[in-house]
Amino acid sequence: MQLIPATFYFPPDKEKDFQYQLNKSTVHFANIALYLAAFFLSLLVVLSWLNDKQSLYSVINVLRLSMVCLSFILVYVNNKLKAKYLHYRCFAYGVLFCVLFGYLFWSFVGLYGYLNEGGPMLVVASFSAIPMLHLGHKLILWTITGLSLLSVHLFSSTPIIWSLYFYISIVIVMACIQYQLDILLRKQYEAELVETQKANIDQLTGLYNRHSFDSECKRLMNQIKPSHSLALAMVDIDDFKKYNDNYGHLDGDNILIDVASRLKKLQADIVVRFGGEEFILVKILDQNNLDWLDDLPNLFATNTISHEYSTFKRVTVSAGVVVADFSALCPDIKALLSVADKAMYKAKNTGKNKVIKDYI
Repeated sequence: MQLIPATFYFPPDKEKDFQYQLNKSTVHFANIALYLAAFFLSLLVVLSWLNDKQSLYSVINVLRLSMVCLSFILVYVNNKLKAKYLHYRCFAYGVLFCVLFGYLFWSFVGLYGYLNEGGPMLVVASFSAIPMLHLGHKLILWTITGLSLLSVHLFSSTPIIWSLYFYISIVIVMACIQYQLDILLRKQYEAELVETQKANIDQLTGLYNRHSFDSECKRLMNQIKPSHSLALAMVDIDDFKKYNDNYGHLDGDNILIDVASRLKKLQADIVVRFGGEEFILVKILDQNNLDWLDDLPNLFATNTISHEYSTFKRVTVSAGVVVADFSALCPDIKALLSVADKAMYKAKNTGKNKVIKDYI
């Protein structure tokens, strides 16, 4: 039986992505929860001092104040560090809290001779409110606290069977709620991914669309080393308007799909349908593949598609390629587009079905 959604709902890589997005979206809420924990613990210290005449330096109040300090430390760390490992930080914080709470329960029983049900139940609720921790994390935290309560019941002179009963009951209830929450959060993430894909993918060809071009380029630029070059190619289907006008738009769509399928085979890092019959390919080059796309016309010379209204009587493409050397300066994508566009139109104006390459 699959009990922990974080271990089975997504593949490991996708689960990491989900956790990272959850961390980013909940870090502000996590800090608010820490401030609230610090506030209520401080309030308990003040009330115990006013009502029970309990010294601020008593073991119980020192433990409470230690938890307050831990809360503020974690808020500070969260503000300084990235959200990627937020769930690990919160889990470590939770473990420390469990240990301190266990010591607190022992101290409370030793001082007052009883332990109300509300304290342990509040601990369960507090851990349930940490949004970036999944059911597996929380079961570990609840188990640590439960073992502390069990040790108090077994090894102290004060029986706390009812505290244990209500603690176990609330853990079962909160675990069921957390299980459903973990599933719902992952379903929501899946739905968001689908919507993002719809926004970034051209529905006809399955390629990236113009909307996603900038973000994909930024992602790729972060992977480039100084020894690399970046090639950007602008590819245009020759005489595509004539094809549409004479064969119909449905056949024209099939041409777009076929061309996209062939371009995918060129091992580009990014393939984009930029608009209409224009495509953009981007690839990181090293010294071994600087001739990339030189034989592009040959890709359309086999398994040809008839086009009686074209100069070559078949579907062909023209391309402008710009290769930028990264050893000197990181080039601007808009500048590369401009150079590639001019090279492409030069290819179309000088006979079509060719590749013109430029270097910057």
